[in-house]
Amino acid sequence: MTVSNREPGVDRGVKRRRSTAVRPTDDSLLDGVVAVFGVRGFDGVTMDELAVAAETSKPTLYAHFGGKEQLFEACARREAGRLRGWMLESYGRAAGLGVRMHTEVTTRALFEFAARHDHGFRVLFGSATRPHAQQLTDEAMAPVIAAIAELIRVEHHTGGSVWGVSAEFCAAVVADIAVRGVTQAVELGLDFDAAAELTVSMIVATLRHLDAAAAHRLDQAHTSDRTDSPVPTAEQPYPELTFAQSSPPERPGRAPGATEDQVLDATLRSFRTTERFEIAAVTTELGISRTTLYRWFGSREGLLAAAFARAFAQLVVRVDRRQTSRGAVRISEVLDQATRAVAADPGLRAFLRNEEATALRLITRADGLVHAGSVAVIEALIERARRVDGYRPPVETSTLAYALARVGEAFLYNDTAADMRGDVEHLQQVQRLLLGTSGAAGPASP
Repeated sequence: MTVSNREPGVDRGVKRRRSTAVRPTDDSLLDGVVAVFGVRGFDGVTMDELAVAAETSKPTLYAHFGGKEQLFEACARREAGRLRGWMLESYGRAAGLGVRMHTEVTTRALFEFAARHDHGFRVLFGSATRPHAQQLTDEAMAPVIAAIAELIRVEHHTGGSVWGVSAEFCAAVVADIAVRGVTQAVELGLDFDAAAELTVSMIVATLRHLDAAAAHRLDQAHTSDRTDSPVPTAEQPYPELTFAQSSPPERPGRAPGATEDQVLDATLRSFRTTERFEIAAVTTELGISRTTLYRWFGSREGLLAAAFARAFAQLVVRVDRRQTSRGAVRISEVLDQATRAVAADPGLRAFLRNEEATALRLITRADGLVHAGSVAVIEALIERARRVDGYRPPVETSTLAYALARVGEAFLYNDTAADMRGDVEHLQQVQRLLLGTSGAAGPASP
């Protein structure tokens, strides 16, 4: 696999123009300028030359992108998006593999990206362009670094070793080795297969021989002035999961003889033991009136939604307490095991089978207690990993939590047949991709 270092030619004579009958797209214009930016950099090319390369006019470039800075940013942003998608796909393929094969798959994927998108790689990492593309390349590589950090935590989670921000530090260094290896191969015109083989060997050696004691010292130094977020040690328990639980609005007339928790517990007992849940079962058991329950929860659906949201939160807390992992791996394992429990719940399966429209509306509506409660629990998992372990989510915490909740709903509930799809194996793969940990570990135990 070789990469040509020949500079793309720029005809400084008569400009070739597209037919005025064909309106150029942003992508078609970027296709023309990426090669010029990639080889000659940001400072070494003019808008006139870029217009020639794009086979258009300067006014057209200005109309589509603004000035040269905006044009370069659009170019770099597109290539960064391609790189991010390319690398996430490779980490999906590497999921569950050992360090050697995981590194082989993912590092060679980066080399292959550079071979297929030579000029795009130069735009992102070339010496003539990187200062201008630094922020976008950092964003593109963030999920890669997060996945390497979780691989480090899994590989070195022995003898009570606990890796905090040191895992991200080592992961960033490893990612830089990979990027530098590809950059050298591109700029020096080296044989890609031989360069990839040597880069893989360096990364594997690095990952296998990390100094756990030095990592612990780094973590301790990092947290010495952060008393609000200490890094747990082998003797110090992992922080309990805490979050604000969703609940219906406060309503007047709460009877002192029955608390909300008692009502929700009674609701779940009846739901799990009867073919169709009725409010009368709760009123009879607790000796409160139907009118009171309607004041508290609004409707039968409102009562069920509050009960489901509370049950899911309690399930996640129980599952979380059984885990020994940390960081995004812990998030993935908790969500996987909780999802398996939900998929196997016979009461929920019967509810979806018998009351199709009601069940789907109650579980998945965006402004409902069940969906909001799921998002809150997942956001708490992410925030704790970020605060305690130094996990860096690939996107904003609230956005990631919402995406994970929605993906879980999509894989669990079939809205055409109102039944449980239970496609938990593929769901776990997608969750790991979203978390940026697709290569960090094998399947979690059910």
